[in-house]
Amino acid sequence: MIRYLIKNNFKLMTRSITNCLMIVIAPLVLIALLSSSFDDTMKRYENDSDISAGYRIEGENVSNDMINEFVKGAKDNGYILSEYPTGNPEEIMKEKEIGGFVIFKDDTYTILQNNAYKEEGKALEYAVNSFYENVIATASGIKTDSVKLEIEHPDYMEAIDSTDYYGIIEIVYFGWCAIVCGAGIFMSEKKYRINKKFRVSALSETELYLGKFVPILSSVVLGNAITILLSKALFGVHWGNPFYSAIIVLFSVAAATALGLMAYNIFDNIVVTIIAVFIVVWLAGFFGGSFETYMFSSHPMSIKQLSPIYYINRSLVELSCMGHSDYVGSALIYSGAITIICSAVAILAGTIRRRGRA
Repeated sequence: MIRYLIKNNFKLMTRSITNCLMIVIAPLVLIALLSSSFDDTMKRYENDSDISAGYRIEGENVSNDMINEFVKGAKDNGYILSEYPTGNPEEIMKEKEIGGFVIFKDDTYTILQNNAYKEEGKALEYAVNSFYENVIATASGIKTDSVKLEIEHPDYMEAIDSTDYYGIIEIVYFGWCAIVCGAGIFMSEKKYRINKKFRVSALSETELYLGKFVPILSSVVLGNAITILLSKALFGVHWGNPFYSAIIVLFSVAAATALGLMAYNIFDNIVVTIIAVFIVVWLAGFFGGSFETYMFSSHPMSIKQLSPIYYINRSLVELSCMGHSDYVGSALIYSGAITIICSAVAILAGTIRRRGRA
């Protein structure tokens, strides 16, 4: 019976084939646009030339030892910082042709960026943020030998390519919109009142769930596979270890499908479901590197690590850049946990709704 249900849902999905094609077409469009737009920016980050910036200390409680450690660590990572105790920071940036200016205060800092050197300014912002994260981590008695400037990207920055980066992460991002592919199933259920037939059938809620989960998962995985082949042919996108990359994408889509079905079983409305899922996915993508490369974003690491897309993006990008990644296990565990938890909640919500209407 469940095989018939899966087969029938596949047919219902073909009635909204446009939704399924979005998984294929939309990533290709964004890959073309973003890889071209950020090509020069990411190349600037690959250069060996130092990045110049200025700084000033305005806080009375700012430790000179801490600032000296920061300046030293910055120099080791290619950032040359010069102190300017007086003067207008904006005029100094323009006159000295430097990328940014940091003003250190007691508990905070302010970063000014030179519009003529946006890439350098962004890199400076990332460096300062990374340093302050380390400062916070070593709070309660800061020592100059424990506070260091640690930046996560130098080990593999030479291999970073905007086409490879966006050619990977956009496919992941749209894979998390998997629920859109199931719109044909949900609309047909509402239109023809199929749910009423299910309530008097011998099918369990788990079987009904799998009857939707399997075709949506299969369709999105197939769409991602087509997009990967097309992106490789059109743009030369390089994926790393094929086996690990395929498993990560599969687990990612499974988590996305489970998330969407959970939302639908809770709201019982496809429009509300799509809006809710879109908000969650957008936020996860925003902090996970789908729009701004996770290597250079200034978001705190603790926020990034709340996003499952961060682990997926990072593992796939590192596999592409280095051929290996320490984040493969985290990506699989995070995605697997989401799949199991969301599936359980979806089945529970469906059971409660079914009994309430019986």
